[in-house]
Amino acid sequence: MDMRLVKESIQLEQPTGRGQSQATVEGEITLPGGLREEARVLHAGGMAVVESVEAMQDRVSVMGKVVFHTLYTQGDHSRVNAMEATADFTHVMELPGAQPRNLCFADAWVEHVDASAAGGRLNLRAVVGIHGRSVSQQPVEAVTGITGVAGVESRARDIAVKRTVANGDTEKLLREEFALPENMQIRETLYATARVQLEEITGGLGRAGVSGQVALEAVHASDLPGKPVVITRHSIPFEQSVELTGEDGETLRADALVRDVAVASQDVGDGQRTLRAEVLLGLKAWADRQESVTLLDDAYTLQGDDLRITARELGCRVEDRSIHAAESGKTMLMLPEGSPAVRSVLCAFATPMIAGREQIGGRLTVEGMLEVSLLYMTDDSPEPVSVACAEPFRITFAAQAGEEDFVTLQCGEVDASAITSDRIELRYIMHLCVHGVESASLRLVTDVLPVAAPAVDGSIVLYFTQPGERLWDIARRYRVPEREIRDLNPELVEEPKPGQGVVVWHRMA
Repeated sequence: MDMRLVKESIQLEQPTGRGQSQATVEGEITLPGGLREEARVLHAGGMAVVESVEAMQDRVSVMGKVVFHTLYTQGDHSRVNAMEATADFTHVMELPGAQPRNLCFADAWVEHVDASAAGGRLNLRAVVGIHGRSVSQQPVEAVTGITGVAGVESRARDIAVKRTVANGDTEKLLREEFALPENMQIRETLYATARVQLEEITGGLGRAGVSGQVALEAVHASDLPGKPVVITRHSIPFEQSVELTGEDGETLRADALVRDVAVASQDVGDGQRTLRAEVLLGLKAWADRQESVTLLDDAYTLQGDDLRITARELGCRVEDRSIHAAESGKTMLMLPEGSPAVRSVLCAFATPMIAGREQIGGRLTVEGMLEVSLLYMTDDSPEPVSVACAEPFRITFAAQAGEEDFVTLQCGEVDASAITSDRIELRYIMHLCVHGVESASLRLVTDVLPVAAPAVDGSIVLYFTQPGERLWDIARRYRVPEREIRDLNPELVEEPKPGQGVVVWHRMA
């Protein structure tokens, strides 16, 4: 047997690892009032940004920063101030299967922030959620054909795979001005948060056009009686071209994140104030190519030595899942026992913590706890009061998420109003993000060897199919062509059922 193997280098994108973790990030700010004036923290929040990800053996190192923002009073507790600080972090996350030189992707978000003022300093601590995955783009070698063997029967399989052939990243600085309502009597702008939503990805010939909206929420100090804090909401459209390095692809993907937000307001005369906002976006884009790969699945001979197939299983990327959905939510909050009675609510901030999820058909139900920070006024004091409370939530989206997909939630447009002196109605928009990779298991033939086999006698056999057997398996067992079995059994339009009789006739050469 003068057998020769046809081997090819196959370009595949193999998911190698995925994982989720938490990191604790701490920061510190010196308060301007020093040690002499008492400081009280009203609210603390933060934004997490991933700067880079590096793969190691079964782990990844995630480097990034947390931008803290805090509302507090100092000295005059009727006057609300704000401070911002940035704390860098490096977190090593377990990612079984990851290997050096793998491509790595990670996202981070702030789950909880604690803040306390002592000794003229503001101490901050954030719990950051991180999820990540790793991908290998190394080509793999596989046997795709056999030559030099008489009477060989082989079966091939076509697999549709997807791989990234080009990528690029850039930054976009958005600048915008907004007229602020006169009736809010805004004295100064304290800070702002932003959330980005992609709307369209277009392009080709080495570029991707990315467009969308940035939802900006600004927190202001006000001179309005009984309203020391007010919130305004604004929208900033954007579009940006991302240059891609690599080959031309058939489909485009993109991602955007807010890297920094800066705001300030100023008096422009006649009682008018203008909000100036700068939002720095980080944009990434990828070009993908859908390809059909033909792989040798199995082979055998009709006479003489048989063939021994050596194969290995590996996973490859065949599709991506990126879903964004939003649903409105409402809940009733009871103030913690001993809290001062509410006269009017100034503002509310909400952070969702996911405890579980359930997929039924095309609807995804997510449940967890909603951490809420409330600022309100009482009848007894001109100073704002803050309380923290938590309420369970359960919300259903028209979305599909696999078990291996990453799911994150973010609350926006949070509004609160007092129903009674101790009961608050909270309304919000819950934004869902689902990110995942659909993979398929491939059987790659790595070697084929001739092996001695008993001589085949001419015979006719009635074989009863075992569970899981295909017609190919029966043909291989008796070393006859599959087409001849179909000719002898014209009722076999599809694969035989377990227990079904199949006539097999081996004709001697």
